[in-house]
Amino acid sequence: MQLCSTNTLPKSFASVQALRALAALLVTLFHVSMKMEDVAIYSPLLRCFKAGFGGVDLFFVISGFIITHTNGSKINRPDQLIPYLKKRFGRIYVIYWLVLVAASVLFLWLNAFAPSLKWLSYGFNPVEIAKALTLLPFHESLLPVTWTLSYELYFYVLFGLLIVSRYFLIIPVLLLGATLLNGLATGAGQPPLFAFSYHPFLLSPFTLEFCFGVVAYHLARRNAFDIHPLLMGLAAGLFFLTGEWATPADYWLRIGGFGLPAMVLLLGLIRWEASNRFSYPDWLTKLGDASYLLYLIHVPAIMMLTQALMILGLANYVVVANVLLVAFLAWFSWLAHRWVEKPLLHWIHTSRPKTVAPKKAHLETIRYESVAVSVLHTQNDQAAALS
Repeated sequence: MQLCSTNTLPKSFASVQALRALAALLVTLFHVSMKMEDVAIYSPLLRCFKAGFGGVDLFFVISGFIITHTNGSKINRPDQLIPYLKKRFGRIYVIYWLVLVAASVLFLWLNAFAPSLKWLSYGFNPVEIAKALTLLPFHESLLPVTWTLSYELYFYVLFGLLIVSRYFLIIPVLLLGATLLNGLATGAGQPPLFAFSYHPFLLSPFTLEFCFGVVAYHLARRNAFDIHPLLMGLAAGLFFLTGEWATPADYWLRIGGFGLPAMVLLLGLIRWEASNRFSYPDWLTKLGDASYLLYLIHVPAIMMLTQALMILGLANYVVVANVLLVAFLAWFSWLAHRWVEKPLLHWIHTSRPKTVAPKKAHLETIRYESVAVSVLHTQNDQAAALS
């Protein structure tokens, strides 16, 4: 890896959008493969996506990079906290609530008219509904992938502390230190050194992957470097091989097998883009824009389609139907992003002019000007009469 100094980065990256699309597709195809296992259908094609759950880790690394890139200039500027939180939280919640409401309506309809197509067991407990709406840690949702959004919000809050004051950096540093110490203790077969109710969340290894993204940003910001294609290939190979020996619950294996390779791939692709050595198809970058919607909606769609085909005795068509479904969902997500998500977020974040009452001094000026004009007209009338 060759390093040299530079200080310029573009506002946006096609490579980041392409990686977002790849991450969403990996997670989607992973859930397709898992559903095929549930219904005892073997597919060599889908077997290739056993490591697809690593798309979540890729999302976390990308998020750390983008948040630092777009908000790094706001650090130690407390006046920017509210706009930052409004934009970040709005980006997560607005579309999530729309999709959650739609999924809830569909769930109730299925329970009433087609109970055999119910894709998961969910009780409408008020406490769980409140936790799902707010995305509190360990919530249960009709959209199973939303556990990752709790980590996104956690990272946003930690970064928000730096916007209030750079001295608050001590808080994430202490949390990361405690996370590493807990990891070392667990690796040695000992209980966690810091154990409390929410320590699996607050001291989760996933936080390290956001940090990988932050490190990637600073490396890209301060240095222009070339990552050899062989290293890129090794990173991609490690990423996909990790699915062979790691499960979704093997958090520390995921950090090394998915998180670190994701950082290398992100840095390499950004450099290739900067040197104009690689371009991305338009559909891939558009899917990157719509990746959040695809991420939210794919699980219910996959489960409903598979269950319906199995009930109808069409098991031979399940794999082909789900592959076609993934293509349809990608197209639908892009349309929904273009015509719903993007305009809605633009409307929310656009400052609208407020109607402000004229100030007292301004009113006094207007009154005096009116009196002066009236006097002037009177004088002119008197002069005309005398003449």
